[in-house]
Amino acid sequence: MPETIPELPSSPVPGLIPTLNNTGWMTESLDRLSQDFAAYAGGIRGESLDIGCAYGIATLAALEQGARVLAADLDARHLEILAGRTPAEHRGRLRTQVASLPDVDFAPGRFGAILAARVLHFLPPAGVTLTLYKMFQWLEPGGRLYVVCDSPYVGPWRDAAPEYERRKSQGCPWPGLVIDYHRYLPEQARAASPTFIHPMDPDVLRRACGQLGFEVLEAAWLEGGTRYRSPRDHAGVVARRPG
Repeated sequence: MPETIPELPSSPVPGLIPTLNNTGWMTESLDRLSQDFAAYAGGIRGESLDIGCAYGIATLAALEQGARVLAADLDARHLEILAGRTPAEHRGRLRTQVASLPDVDFAPGRFGAILAARVLHFLPPAGVTLTLYKMFQWLEPGGRLYVVCDSPYVGPWRDAAPEYERRKSQGCPWPGLVIDYHRYLPEQARAASPTFIHPMDPDVLRRACGQLGFEVLEAAWLEGGTRYRSPRDHAGVVARRPG
């Protein structure tokens, strides 16, 4: 019998797929830096990490290009869907693991590349710093880190953008932390959403990576993947562990 491929959840927002644990959305298309990760991972011999992978759109793209990938996510159901959607010829290069940031640990120097796409903005400042520190350790010398975060100018919290800009102008190192996130949501969505959100911009990501010893190769604004997309929907950074 033909193999049954798991269906992704239906979505009320074209271009976005809701997670099963109500912690966010997976984009149906890859941003530019996630595409770069897939190509880079496919060109190296070592294993790469896609953490916070949801249903694994970036993992699947990397596998298509010959990569070996450890796909990690908070929800085992997402990983089961990913495994079921992985073509048989690529399954020998895929491993999955349930993992939560910033708690998870991996061996030093284990990965040649790491992607954290649209996941770090669910962490408070201390969690972001700890996660980036750990990722530096997980990368082999010369390995690359790809990070994509939601920006202050997308999503319900875009109404807080003037406050973001005010904090940034005053020198706040983490101007995007929105601790009263629920006030920007309709009442029916509050119970199933995080209590805070932490959008970032390219300057914040560049500084955070640089302070931990990364060589920053690029920090840029990225366009989103919905019909409402704008040039500043996401912030991204590509950084290298020297060596």
